[in-house]
Amino acid sequence: MANQEHIGLLRADVDGWNRWRAEAPAQEPHLAGADLYSADLALADLSRADLRRANLALANLKGADLRGADLRGANLVGARLIGVDFSGADVSGADLSTAEDLTLEQLEETIGDESTRLPDGVALPERWLRPFDAR
Repeated sequence: MANQEHIGLLRADVDGWNRWRAEAPAQEPHLAGADLYSADLALADLSRADLRRANLALANLKGADLRGADLRGANLVGARLIGVDFSGADVSGADLSTAEDLTLEQLEETIGDESTRLPDGVALPERWLRPFDAR
């Protein structure tokens, strides 16, 4: 369940959010199920964040840090993803079907599976098809 204080700070002030993350690096944001529809999260530090089943539809995530984030089942329909660092992020079951500016290079850095919805014409990254131990 999402921490309402985390949601409030993130929506109100990304710079303040990033300062909080820098000052408390051991804190992992709890944003599971959060409604961040159309939120401006450009340059947000969302590394290691629990974003399972979060609604990030139409969110501006330009340049955001999503390294190691848990995005399983998240809705990223229409989200702007230019420059997002997805290294180690789990997008299993997420809907990326109409995400903007999503690159194959970004996908290759993620963990995903056949339940992840990708844009038309984008194949599952080969890395996702290998057994987990081989990744």
